[in-house]
Amino acid sequence: MPAHADTLTHLRIEAARSDWQADSPPSAGWIPVSLPDDWSSRWPEFDGVVWYRLSWQQADVTHPVALMLDYLNMAGAIYLNGSLLVRDRQLVEPLTRAWNEPRYRVLSPPLLREGANTLLVRVSGLSQYQPGLGNVSIGDPDTLERLYETDYWLRHDLQLSSLAVTATLGCFFFALWLMRQQEVVYGWFSLMSLTWWWVALNQLVTSPWPFASTDAWESANSIALITYSAAFTMFCVRFCERRLPRLETVLWVLVAVGTAAMLATPHSHMSATRAVLAIAQACSFFTTCLVFLYFAWRHGRTDHRILSICIAIFLAAGVHDLLTFLGILDDNRYYTALTSQLQMIGMALVLAWNFVANLRRIERFNEELNTTVDAARAELANTLHREHELEVANVRLNERLNLAHDLHDGLGGTLVSSIATLEHAPHGIPSGRFLSILKELRDDLRIIIDTASNQALGESSLADQIGPLRHRLTSLLESHGIECRWLIAGLDQCYLPASKSIDVMRILQEALTNVFRHSRASQVEIDLRSDERELALAVRDNGIGFDPAAIQQHPGTGMRSMQARARRLGGTLRIRSADGVTVLDMEVARTETEGHR
Repeated sequence: MPAHADTLTHLRIEAARSDWQADSPPSAGWIPVSLPDDWSSRWPEFDGVVWYRLSWQQADVTHPVALMLDYLNMAGAIYLNGSLLVRDRQLVEPLTRAWNEPRYRVLSPPLLREGANTLLVRVSGLSQYQPGLGNVSIGDPDTLERLYETDYWLRHDLQLSSLAVTATLGCFFFALWLMRQQEVVYGWFSLMSLTWWWVALNQLVTSPWPFASTDAWESANSIALITYSAAFTMFCVRFCERRLPRLETVLWVLVAVGTAAMLATPHSHMSATRAVLAIAQACSFFTTCLVFLYFAWRHGRTDHRILSICIAIFLAAGVHDLLTFLGILDDNRYYTALTSQLQMIGMALVLAWNFVANLRRIERFNEELNTTVDAARAELANTLHREHELEVANVRLNERLNLAHDLHDGLGGTLVSSIATLEHAPHGIPSGRFLSILKELRDDLRIIIDTASNQALGESSLADQIGPLRHRLTSLLESHGIECRWLIAGLDQCYLPASKSIDVMRILQEALTNVFRHSRASQVEIDLRSDERELALAVRDNGIGFDPAAIQQHPGTGMRSMQARARRLGGTLRIRSADGVTVLDMEVARTETEGHR
C-alpha cells in the first residue's frame, strides 16, 4: 500500500507503454499497477516511455488540495486534466536525472475539477536503472507540504551540505598532502573524499552534462564508487600504519579490471555489470570496515576507536543502500551520502588530532633541542675559552722559541765570530775593532726588533731587509780570508710577511755562520733568487765538508733551527757534501698571501 495512505483519495492507478516521441498517452494497453512501481519487472528490457494514469473523484474544490510525488525515474512530465503542471528538460537521451527529486504542487480550480479528475505522469526511463514512479499523494496541502519539506531536506539539502563538506575536506587534505607527501594517509583520504564527492553528486545533479548518455553517467558513477572503495581500504591500512603489498596490488588490479569492464559493457548488460561491481565493491568495503573495527577494538589506539564508531554508522547505511540498489528493499532513499558527512568529519578530526599531536611532539622536541643546544653552546664556549687560553699560551711559547732562535742565529753568530777573533789575537785587536763588534751586535739586534715589529705585508722588500745582513756577513767572512760571492735576483720585487722574512734571513745567517765556524773554506757562493712561483736559496762552499748522514742523526741547535724555519716557510731544506763542495739549498713555493711586484 502506498505511503501517506491517509491523504490519498484517488481510486485507480494504471500504466501503459508508449514510444519516446509520444506527447499524449495511448488509448489502449492500460493495466492496473500499484505504487511505487518499477516497470522493468513487468516489461523487461523496455527502454522508453510509460504513462501512469491516476483517477479520483473530487467532491469539493473549494478546499485546497496538494499533490506530492516522491520521485519518478528517470525524467518526466505531469499533467492534470490535460494541463501541463511540470516537465523536465530532457525527456529523451540524454535524460534529465530527476530520479531523486520530490515534486509538490497545490491543485486548485480551474485545473482541479469537481467530480472526476485525471493525473497523467509521463516517465522516460531505461530498464537497466529501475525505471518507474514512486508514491503519489493527494490531500491536505499543509500535511503534504511538511512531508515534502522533510523529503526535500533529506534528498537535497542534506546531500548538498554533504557535498560541500566532502569537497572541502578532500581539497584541504589534498593540499596538505602536496606539502607533506610523506604523509600518505592524507593523500588516500583526499582521493577517497573526492571520489565519494562524485558518487554523492549523483544524488543532486539533474543535468546529464558532461555525458552524452545515461549509460556514460552510470559508468562514471560506478568507476568512482569502486575507486572510492579501494582508496578507503588504502586509507584504513595506512592509518593503522600497515603495508600489505600483495593485497594492495590485487586491489588496484581489480579496480582497473572493473573500470575496463564498465567502459566496455553494452547497454543491454549494464544493469548486470553494475550489480556485480556493486556487490564486489560492497564486499571489499564491508570487509575493510569489519577488519578495521576488529583491529581498532582489539589492538588500536584511541583515535582508531573513535574512527571505528563513525565507520560503523556508515557501514549500516551502506548495507541499507546496497539492498536498495539491488531492489531487495522497496525504497528509493540512499543514506550513505548523508552519513558520509559523519564519517568524513570523523576521519578529518582524527587526522587533525594526530596532526596536532605530532606538532606538540615536535614542539617538545624543539624545546628539548633548544635546551640541549644551549647546554652545548655553553660547553662549547667554555671549551673555546680554554682553547683560546691554550692558544695564547702556545703563541707566547712560540714567540719565546722564535726569539731564542733569533738570538742564537743572530746575536749568537756575531758573538761566536767575535769570540773567535779575540781568541786568535787577544792582544792585537785595535780598539776600533771592539767598537765594530759592538755595532754588529747592535745591527743584529735592530734586525730582530725591526722584523718583529714590521707586521704589514709589503712595507719593504726582501732585498731591503737582507741588505744590512749581507754587508755584515760579507765583512765578517772576508776578514777571515773567505771570499764571498753573492748572486741575487728578483728580491726587489719580493714582499714577504715579517715572520717569513726573518726566517729566510736566519737560515742564511746560520748557514754562513756554519761556513765561518766549521768549513775552513776559502770561497763561499750565495745564490738567492725569487720569482712568481718560488723563492730559492743555495749556499756553496769549498771547505772540508762533513757527513750529512751524521748531521741528520744528531743535528745541532743551528741545524734544528734551520729545519724548523724551513718547515714554517713551507719549503724543503737539503744539505749535500761531496768532493770538497758543501751545498745547502732551500726552495719555497710562493702563495697568494705573498707579494711579487
